[in-house]
Amino acid sequence: MGQVDAVAGRHLQLELRFEHALDVHVKFSLGHLLDERGYVLHFDPPAARSGRIVWPVLLNYYAIGAAVIVGAASGAACVRWIRSGVGSGSAVFRAAAAGIAGSLLFSAGGFVVTGLDGFTLIHVVYLVLVVGVPLAGAIVLTFARERSRAITALCLAAQLAIPVGIYATHIEPFWLRTDSVELSVAGVGDPIRVGVLADLQTTEIGSYENEAVDRLIEAAPDMVLIPGDLYQFDEDVFDERAPQFSEVIQRLVDAASTVLLVSGNTDTVAGLRAITEGTGARVLDNEVETLVVNGNVVSVGGTTLFSDEREARRVAEQLSDGDQAGVRIFLAHKPDAIELLEGRSVDLLVSGHTHGGQVSLPFFGPPLTLSDVPRHVAAGGLHELDGTAVYVSTGVGRERDNAPQLRFGVRPSIGIIDLVGDS
Repeated sequence: MGQVDAVAGRHLQLELRFEHALDVHVKFSLGHLLDERGYVLHFDPPAARSGRIVWPVLLNYYAIGAAVIVGAASGAACVRWIRSGVGSGSAVFRAAAAGIAGSLLFSAGGFVVTGLDGFTLIHVVYLVLVVGVPLAGAIVLTFARERSRAITALCLAAQLAIPVGIYATHIEPFWLRTDSVELSVAGVGDPIRVGVLADLQTTEIGSYENEAVDRLIEAAPDMVLIPGDLYQFDEDVFDERAPQFSEVIQRLVDAASTVLLVSGNTDTVAGLRAITEGTGARVLDNEVETLVVNGNVVSVGGTTLFSDEREARRVAEQLSDGDQAGVRIFLAHKPDAIELLEGRSVDLLVSGHTHGGQVSLPFFGPPLTLSDVPRHVAAGGLHELDGTAVYVSTGVGRERDNAPQLRFGVRPSIGIIDLVGDS
């Protein structure tokens, strides 16, 4: 958990006592941190740097806890009401609904008033859907003396949220797949196999992350592109954890010889350079790397997120210049980098960032992609956009910090892109 001062220690102890005192409620609402995946959802512990509390993070945790208390209190009142013999099924159903609404409204209020991050609100909504709703239904089914067929059916249907929550939290986020696509590119002689390892976005390298690297190596890529978000942890633990990521990069270099990276939202150019130092991999910071792969000249232009836009546009212009020989690949963290081309085209844009939305609804797609490209493009895979082939990886990892640790309808993936001649 790291070093914290006495004040931070009291806050963390208070939180632990809170979890212990409400053990039954918390197990079904927040989940304990027994392992990486947690019971219901995984929470990274509140961060503290240099002996100081990071108050926004603690506020996020306390807001979630307070929202759960609101729901738990209403549930306890329902049970007591039923046992006193005055609660009908419909009345209890309304009371349970009020408790759930109270949790959501409390969280939304905290989001608006204190400026808590949006992922916290999404987290609470998810908890209410997969824990609060079925729990409320179970209370009605167990204790209500009288209830209509409609309420009974609704409460039974609510129990379906339990297996959905288990699947979305414990199964799909680790159900890795290999996304293999083929792209015809003019002038390519011998085929080029490009491996894509996007959004590992992990605090440490574990068995799951190693499985992703193993699968990529087994596919025998000629080159590996990493479009950012390799890691996600605080600077104060960088020196401790960086060697794990250096080992991953070295394994990839040993297998593919050419490994190129750009930074994303959760990592930095400096951090990536420290990790790749001495491995043979190269971090592209608004620059173009030209190399020969299987007898083909390949130019890869890498842009740095949050950098000077003029520098990023310069890379796009250089890469899309008609005089640029060979295969032209634009490597960027976000697929929105397509805008930098300003109507010009390259052979391929490789990106990540969206995680495919992490949640994709049938007949609709991902409700949230954090990207301005069309939803079907942000959902992942190979597409054509503005005359350029765009590959968006659904990524290996998932959003961390206060976000719900889930995937639903969007399995994690490594990418294999076979570039072949157009003849």
